Amino acid sequence: MRRANKTPAGAAPAEVAARASEAAAGRDRLGVLVFTLSTHLPFFEIAEHLAEQFGELELRAEVSTAGPQRVQSVLEGKFSGVDVLVVVGETGPAGEDQLMELVQWLLANGRQALAENLIFAVLDEGHSVAELPAFNRVVLPRSYFARTQQSGLRLPWAASARESWELVTAVLDYAVGLGAE
Repeated sequence: MRRANKTPAGAAPAEVAARASEAAAGRDRLGVLVFTLSTHLPFFEIAEHLAEQFGELELRAEVSTAGPQRVQSVLEGKFSGVDVLVVVGETGPAGEDQLMELVQWLLANGRQALAENLIFAVLDEGHSVAELPAFNRVVLPRSYFARTQQSGLRLPWAASARESWELVTAVLDYAVGLGAE
């Protein structure tokens, strides 16, 4: 009987592990801020999942959360020491408008590096999502938290290793300079 070389569900694919090693080179830690455009979105769960994945990759990372109040986040120091900004939003014109307001605010307040290293994590059910060509976009299932609770598994997207590592791969791409063009 021959064994297939498959990545177990939830395990880090080899290319992600290699990217994590590359991102770790030359830095003490990776700072990631998960910023929500609306408090009803599961941004805490997304941040927790990212932190767990970085731990599995043995990458020293600090994942924090903030939003949607930008000024309060600045006063709390949330934007300090951040390498990559993950903005959690929804599909549709309102979500895109909120994203653009945040980007304009970042640029107006001297945070150009964060505006350039921004990943838009869109919650959607897989319907067509408008392309925002200036930003890296990762589509997360709208049922993110509900699917985790129903499955009884701690990690969301447990059924698909590729889907579960998509956001962390986008973060690592920016960390190694591949995301910005």
